[in-house]
Amino acid sequence: FQAEDGIRDCLLSRGLGDVYKRQALARSLSASRARRSAAAVASTSRRRSLRLAPRASRASRHGSGIALASASRSSVARAPSARAFAAAPRAIVALVIASSARLRADGARVDDVADAARTRRRAVVVAARSAIAARRASTNVARRLMTRLHDADASSRPRRRALERAMGDDARATRDARADDADRASSPRLYAKSMEDLLTARAHNPAPTTVPPPIAALAGNIGERHVLVFVGLPLRGKRTIALRLTRYLRFFHGARCRAFDVAYAGHRGDAATSSLVNNLRDFLRSGDAITDVCTEYGIEAKEASAKHVDSGRVAVVYSSDASATFYETWSGTSKERRRAILKELEDLERDLDSTGPRRMKVKTIFIETTLTREELVEEVLAQRVARDARNGRVREDEIEAAKESWRRRLDEYRKLYVTLQEDGSEDDLSYIKLYNYGERVQTNKMRAYLPQRIVQFLTATHPTAHKIYLCRHGESEYNVTGRLGGNSGITAKGVAFSEILSRFALEKICGMERRDDDGDDGEGRWCETPRTVRARLWTSSLLRTIATAANIEHPTVHNGEWEQMSPRVYRNIDEIFAGDCEGMTPEEIVEKNPQAAYLRSMDKIGYRYPRGESYFDLISRLEPCIQEMESYTEPVLIVSHQAILRLIFAYLTGCARERAPGMNTFSQNVIYEITLDASCEDLITEDVDRFPSYVVAHDFRDAVAALAVVDDPDERRRFVRDLDLDAARASS
Repeated sequence: FQAEDGIRDCLLSRGLGDVYKRQALARSLSASRARRSAAAVASTSRRRSLRLAPRASRASRHGSGIALASASRSSVARAPSARAFAAAPRAIVALVIASSARLRADGARVDDVADAARTRRRAVVVAARSAIAARRASTNVARRLMTRLHDADASSRPRRRALERAMGDDARATRDARADDADRASSPRLYAKSMEDLLTARAHNPAPTTVPPPIAALAGNIGERHVLVFVGLPLRGKRTIALRLTRYLRFFHGARCRAFDVAYAGHRGDAATSSLVNNLRDFLRSGDAITDVCTEYGIEAKEASAKHVDSGRVAVVYSSDASATFYETWSGTSKERRRAILKELEDLERDLDSTGPRRMKVKTIFIETTLTREELVEEVLAQRVARDARNGRVREDEIEAAKESWRRRLDEYRKLYVTLQEDGSEDDLSYIKLYNYGERVQTNKMRAYLPQRIVQFLTATHPTAHKIYLCRHGESEYNVTGRLGGNSGITAKGVAFSEILSRFALEKICGMERRDDDGDDGEGRWCETPRTVRARLWTSSLLRTIATAANIEHPTVHNGEWEQMSPRVYRNIDEIFAGDCEGMTPEEIVEKNPQAAYLRSMDKIGYRYPRGESYFDLISRLEPCIQEMESYTEPVLIVSHQAILRLIFAYLTGCARERAPGMNTFSQNVIYEITLDASCEDLITEDVDRFPSYVVAHDFRDAVAALAVVDDPDERRRFVRDLDLDAARASS
């Protein structure tokens, strides 16, 4: 890929360039042939004239002899005397000698002209042969270079893939195992377990409903099969977006969703494509899901199939190394490869029809990411090289060289990649084209429910680095008495945390400094610094979260264009509503409603409080906020409640939603900083007790306890001003 410009032009002449360059080269070759033909005609004319020149010379000499003879005869005839007769032979000899000298001179000139013509002809022939030889040599060089490039690429792929296996197989195996665990945890779940006693035969209901209607969080996509294929140039964030989409569909829609890495399948050699197709067939097969449902819930197979109890499956196909898999069929980098993908999926669909209990339709959607802003390309490139350096593939002193190598490779791939066509040749495909991560979105044939939800999510998400801060409200009056729900105010500890949060938000999140009018640090106003960034603030509509964020100031930055931490109140992030149990303690619930206590302990995520909500209800009303949060590039501080923050944290850290209610997280007076970028997907642990390394906790519990007992306002301000915020930073 480090070929010089001359070799690149030669490669283009071999047909690897675009059509216009080949046409221009064809026209130049035609002109060259015409010039060579004209030169050949001129050379033929010169050779013919040279062949005729000796004949003309002989004719002129013959004519001169005849003229001399005639002149001698006439002079002899006119000779008046013997002296004149005696002098005539000498004159004739002199004329003959002079004529012969002239003839020799003419012959010499003719020979010189002929020699010059032959010399020029030889030079033209030599030049033509040299040009032909040079063209053949350049062609051979191009062929050798192409062979060398292909050989190098072919030889480097096993090395790269061997390294990929050595460094990533364990991670991929762990990811596949987690996907299996997530599938088992989230599907085939049709209803809350707390409903099971309602679905069994009783004396008053001998023929009960065996499968109740699905709630939103368990609806999935009603048995349909989707295959989402990500295509595009390397370094476009396809891998990050694909994995986030997988987690989104699994978390918020209850669909069985799994990601398939083309690069992972590609290291197996020639069987890469068949291996990937076999994995897709095993995943999309419907019989397993029906069997699981029948076993889990005791439903007859015929009834299960008729009720579409299979929650649907979504296969997300992407490549974690788009440069190594650029020529693979499932990379989708050309129209022919995309047609080949459709053909293989059609064969797979027929195979599913022949083995499944009912006809299964597999819908294929191509998703293409395109970047037209250079700063976005550079950010993704920096994240990719940083990931390679972190994994040991690139040394620290090779980072800049690695970036330059990637830029050259991108230039070469750009010449060969064929984007999804808008000329009508691919109008029969279902596809989504993303420009600059949702700045502009183009869709084709996206009519069903789930594809539209996918479009909505892809419009919001992006792999650029941004931060999200999560914290619970300060201690409330109901927290002290152990009561559920309600809308109580905050205590003295809650006020203390509110004051500390105010400084943390402006200084650590917004990157501002408090200065006096003379420029010194002190009790003055908040001022911009080179680290200042725009930041957002969310709270619920309940009193305790609004009071916790009440001390945060809202200075304007960037010439008054932006108000920092402008509060936005969302009812979607209110605490779970306990219904009849609102205002009760856990002991009172056990005493007054023991059935509710038992059912909730058995199924915390699915149990709905009497006339209240369940965690599944929270997931449904939380989804719009998640999509809006995904779209932000600015840091956002969310002050909310334990149940809501458990779900947000589980989604951002890759934990299964079934495990979220059991998280012993979100102690009060702790702020969780989550940095999201393209590297996060490699760091997910899916362990509720062990957070990923991109999560950092800022623990202010000791500081809040100390500040809560201080009554003097000036002393409280000095305490908050002198507090070491960095000392509270501790990796989770």
